[in-house]
Amino acid sequence: MDTPALVLARQRIAENLPERLTWGPLTLSVTNLDRAAAFWTEVIGFVRRANEGPGLALGTSDRTLVVLSPGATSPVARGHAGMYHVAFGMPSQAEFSRRARRFLDLGVPFSPVDHLMSKALYLDDPDGHGIEIAWETPERFGRFATEYGHFAMYDAHGRAHSGRERLDLRAELAAADGTDPALALHPDATVAHLHLHVPAIDPSLAWFENLGFARNLNLPSFGMADMGAGAAYTHRLAMNIWAGLGAKPAPQTSARLMSYQLETSDGTLFAAAENHLTKDRATGILTGIDPAGVTLSLALRATNHHKEAAA
Repeated sequence: MDTPALVLARQRIAENLPERLTWGPLTLSVTNLDRAAAFWTEVIGFVRRANEGPGLALGTSDRTLVVLSPGATSPVARGHAGMYHVAFGMPSQAEFSRRARRFLDLGVPFSPVDHLMSKALYLDDPDGHGIEIAWETPERFGRFATEYGHFAMYDAHGRAHSGRERLDLRAELAAADGTDPALALHPDATVAHLHLHVPAIDPSLAWFENLGFARNLNLPSFGMADMGAGAAYTHRLAMNIWAGLGAKPAPQTSARLMSYQLETSDGTLFAAAENHLTKDRATGILTGIDPAGVTLSLALRATNHHKEAAA
């Protein structure tokens, strides 16, 4: 089974072009900034960064990935549109395994899942923000299929997988041998994908398609869909209706995803997005409200990510 995201990926790879869209920092509101900062630095491995705006900027030595904003008076509110989880991509198997080792050393609960196209470690921060630590492995993937009315994924050797199997944690931890789990995240860690609760799937797919994402899977029986941006890993944006059809945005007083940033080096894509977002004349940045009720911005960059100074 082919998908527009897979077709786009083959085209971009054949022409040696980068992904059409990449993720910038996300801003999350929290109930206790000191507690949240301790978790994100000591457990996730972020470092504090310089930040000209309000809130606490965190990320790697090279880039800001998250901004924590104080002011929430209650944890993440269930049953609302907004963030389901944010995934941070590790640059190697060893880095992925080092995070798993760190969680075990600290006694932090997490779930290790094999998605075939990636490996994942799932956990929540103290306010209930969903976090995924991901190691992308598209080379293990063969094809999607719908056989006898059921969805399946086949690996590169033709074997069927559910895409939700439990990782062999012992094998994963072996790759962390000789590393120091307490060290900060590798500088090449990134925001890998964002997974949203939305009020409805089809309108959300159409909305994000106008920004340049390409449709990948749409699984009505599972209540979920995802989209790619031109890489072999086709799960750059995901959405579900697990919070309920017609779910409303989270209360402003609850811990929530307040905003996120996207970047592109594709001038044609950026110009097309101007028809759907509002342009700030001073900065040239496009802004809008996504189907989950979250503020987003889209910036046109001339080059790839540049290194920023850590605080």
